Amino acid sequence: MSHSMIYVVGSGPAGVSCAMALLQKGVQVTLLDLGLELDARASDQLVKLQSLGPEKWQSSDLAFLKAGTSAGLGGIPLKYAYGSDFPYRDPGVDWRLEMDGVETRPSFAKGGLSTVWGAAILPYRAEDIRDWPIGEHDLASHYRAVLEFMPVAGCHDLLERLFPLHSECPQTLTPSSQANDFLQDLGAASEELKREGILFGASRLAMWAQSGHRGAGCCYCGQCMYGCPYGLIYSSAHTLDVLRQHPNFTYRNNVAVDRLVENGDKVTLFAHDVSTHDKLQLQASRVFLACGVLATTKILLESLEAFNEPVILRDSCYFLLPLLRLRASSDVSRERLHTLAQLFLEILDPQVCDQTVHLQIYTYNDLYSLALKKIFGPAFRLLEVPAAILLDRLMLVQGYLPSAFSPSIRMELCKDPKSDSSTLRLSPSSNERTVPTLNKVVRKLGTTYKHLRAIPLQPMLRPGKPGRGFHSGGTFPMQTSPGKFQSDRYGRPNGFQRVHAVDSTVFPSVPATTITLSVMANAHRIGSSIGDY
Repeated sequence: MSHSMIYVVGSGPAGVSCAMALLQKGVQVTLLDLGLELDARASDQLVKLQSLGPEKWQSSDLAFLKAGTSAGLGGIPLKYAYGSDFPYRDPGVDWRLEMDGVETRPSFAKGGLSTVWGAAILPYRAEDIRDWPIGEHDLASHYRAVLEFMPVAGCHDLLERLFPLHSECPQTLTPSSQANDFLQDLGAASEELKREGILFGASRLAMWAQSGHRGAGCCYCGQCMYGCPYGLIYSSAHTLDVLRQHPNFTYRNNVAVDRLVENGDKVTLFAHDVSTHDKLQLQASRVFLACGVLATTKILLESLEAFNEPVILRDSCYFLLPLLRLRASSDVSRERLHTLAQLFLEILDPQVCDQTVHLQIYTYNDLYSLALKKIFGPAFRLLEVPAAILLDRLMLVQGYLPSAFSPSIRMELCKDPKSDSSTLRLSPSSNERTVPTLNKVVRKLGTTYKHLRAIPLQPMLRPGKPGRGFHSGGTFPMQTSPGKFQSDRYGRPNGFQRVHAVDSTVFPSVPATTITLSVMANAHRIGSSIGDY
């Protein structure tokens, strides 16, 4: 039959990757999206910044960029994009989110959470997805396909032993002085670290580091944490702009999909236009849900009329841990640098965890000073010189545990019989392995401090609440023989033949290494397989 009525729902990384694959198979695709964007005033201020250039920026020029951003021991409460909370706004969906002890958000922005992410990318190891019905070999060609339209800044180094680059020509990014010094120390002890089960290398980032079709490349202005003023950090909105040039692609925004009904060879999408409040019914031959795990799960539960029936959201536990270097790098607060992750450390020691533990190393950014001011209060001014000495040695680990060693989240869709509105309720479920594993990670770093030339500050270890790292999925996990609230290898939940979930909703587990690249590869795999199901 004709594939002319194919809908992809959501413009985040999964949605654009699936749409790209479908177009390459020669089918027509309509992408439905809510598509919130940065407000015009902030966009105009960005244009002004770009016209001035970093050398002429004054603190007043950057004020809008940093608005709403604060930092403490627990990190940034909620990361804004260009001083705006637009990635998290509710444009008028028909459901509410209630959280108790959980910290996560859906995104209804054009580009989803990729409008505000940290851009770190790394594939999954075969050993970390042994419980999946597909393997690393099923994803490899799709990692490569994704990295043909998404940029990668990285280099050939020891990480390639276990984590292929999947890119022939990665762009190069200059490390900060702290990162360079750290890499030198790690390199000098590489054999010892290998025996200890620690693998290291430069970070891999989805960004345009060098001059090309997006301009002059990274200028090391140090504003990455607030949103790149030049738009060099990849967002799937960039790929959406490319897709919109394709003759077989249609983009329709302001559309919220509420539920789906499958009948024979047709799927009816019940939706509404958030700008006009009009009810919509759309007919499709196939639907690919790529709304992010919270919204996709809500749509599926609503479609299955599975109210008050809990599903489990698997999460990769996020934690922060300061590291103090044994030797200082000079005057880091005045350096021209990027402030995304500078290095990756992978702990591969079965005595710590039988799966990979992923650590991203961040060197100086101006949020460190904000955090120190909060910690020391009015005394910070008296400590100005000692604080500067501390900053020359201070680095931050942003770490993740695999979901099997992390708390999970119980999700339940509740229906209000009076208003017919829905509430998605999230509550945490503890995991007795989490705290012991975190302690083992810290001890591992402590016992190898002579090789790392850095000391972990264990009293300042801060695990995030479940969901805090936005590395979550698995409410409808892929299985070889799917049962209730499970999916097949093509992301089709049990009970559907023409509806596919293509985001992290279908991950059987969530490895510790970064989630977005694998979400994109799996979505591309499912889209590419359209002739197989």
